[in-house]
Amino acid sequence: MTLCLSTGSVWRVAGSRGRIGTVHIVEELFSGLVDGVELCFIDPEGFEKFELDEKSIKFLKGMKYNSLHAPIIEYGKNTQTEKILEKINKIGQEINLKHVTFHPNHVKDFSVLKKLKFKTCIENMRFGERHKGWQFPKEINEFLEKEKDFGFCFDVTHAMSNGIKPKEFLHGLEEKISCVHLNATEEAGLHSHNFVFSSSKQVQEKIEPVFALRVPLIIEVAVEKEKIQLIKKEISFVRKKLA
Repeated sequence: MTLCLSTGSVWRVAGSRGRIGTVHIVEELFSGLVDGVELCFIDPEGFEKFELDEKSIKFLKGMKYNSLHAPIIEYGKNTQTEKILEKINKIGQEINLKHVTFHPNHVKDFSVLKKLKFKTCIENMRFGERHKGWQFPKEINEFLEKEKDFGFCFDVTHAMSNGIKPKEFLHGLEEKISCVHLNATEEAGLHSHNFVFSSSKQVQEKIEPVFALRVPLIIEVAVEKEKIQLIKKEISFVRKKLA
């Protein structure tokens, strides 16, 4: 089973080192512990400034599975979309990207994403009024039935924030899942990306079916500098689940 780590997990730690700093931190602290890396971007400005250095390219090319979380813009037939997709293709060729994940509520025209040279995934959205349309399995499944070239990135916290257990969400979608954003939240209405290992027994039991999926698991949490070493505990916890 493939276990990856999102650079979004350490962005609070990188500080002035910027987005490239998140890659360096993953290499420095977690090289040899995970099988791949997800380059995580949210703001388009940070993505536009991002450039892989030789050190990072060498590190990432040595990984089994790399992915990218695309920055959030209104994707459609516009210049900004063209520039971002062009840069994703460039990064992908440098480090052998396997897939790219988009927040579908920010995509106005899905046809433009077919310009990418890699598997393109949509992600289920978290609790909240502005994410309606992409929060529940019926809506996700209807899209994937229509757009068969797209994959699905299942975010555990996003599902649970909407009051849905992973087992309920995944029913009927098992064959369409490309990867999982692995994290936890204690109750509906919250979307904090917490560790699974330190969550309550009840939450861990709800997440248990995820470990049976035969797709890459991407640890996507949010930690401060003083808690960064806890990521190693999460990796160890997940490895035991997958054994």
